[in-house]
Amino acid sequence: MIVLHSNGEETMTIKERLIKELEEIPDTIAEEMLNFCLFLKHKNQTQTKEQEKSDLLNFLHDVEIISQEIPAEEWEKLPVDLSKNLDYYLYGTQKNYRSTCLRSPF
Repeated sequence: MIVLHSNGEETMTIKERLIKELEEIPDTIAEEMLNFCLFLKHKNQTQTKEQEKSDLLNFLHDVEIISQEIPAEEWEKLPVDLSKNLDYYLYGTQKNYRSTCLRSPF
């Protein structure tokens, strides 16, 4: 998107400037630019995945800390099939009577 300012100057977005430059360079340099762009894209995706993993680990750590603050007798009040029949306990839907799993250690 080219923007026309009140003083008559035109400005382009970064992508437009990049495209304009790419149109003017030789194919050999364009190939290097493509490789560099792909590298940066991959690097960004990797960093995003690492950040998501770090966020998840922080969340799980917080859950562990909070769960340790709940007395064991409160955990014992939970039904052993809570995860399997969550909708039953929350909304009253039909209960699943297949084999139940063992109680959580926390």
